[in-house]
Amino acid sequence: MPRVWDVPVRDSTRVRDARVAAEEAAMLAGLDERRTAAAALVATELATNLLKHAEGGQVLIDVVAAPVLREDRADARMVQIAAVDHGPGIADVPAALRDGFSTSRSLGAGLGTCVRLCDDFALHSVPGRGTVAVARVSAAPRGIKGQGGPGGRVSAGGQWPGGTPPFGTVACAGLTGHAAAPDG
Repeated sequence: MPRVWDVPVRDSTRVRDARVAAEEAAMLAGLDERRTAAAALVATELATNLLKHAEGGQVLIDVVAAPVLREDRADARMVQIAAVDHGPGIADVPAALRDGFSTSRSLGAGLGTCVRLCDDFALHSVPGRGTVAVARVSAAPRGIKGQGGPGGRVSAGGQWPGGTPPFGTVACAGLTGHAAAPDG
């Protein structure tokens, strides 16, 4: 049974730990080199954002079953990366997901990169309470091009793709003290 990597991100050395954990999970999930690099970059971006915008938080990485098994892969597994913080939250989530948006004088490409690289990406944030981001990376991207990563799905502000929160989202929302869905 795969383990869950729980990386508390309180300083820059832990960003590397989140990346390494994502690489280990990708190996267990059977991802190729390209998709392993995608998972590692997503973990790095989310961990970096924890430090840059929230003064730290948690990165939880797990190997999970794909929500819809593909015809050619009855055992499809994916890497799920969740970043949870109790920071200031994001006032305009849709803007934050667009390239070029930054509140810290950076390039503003981090969350947009995560969206493009993932099969599924969800972000829930409440100003003054914190943020939960959940990303999933599989061996081969799926979905409809233009709705998330290279064929994936994206949601913002608490609306999860397909209406069903990613595995562990409710628990992550419990950590931040706000609901995983707008009505919950």
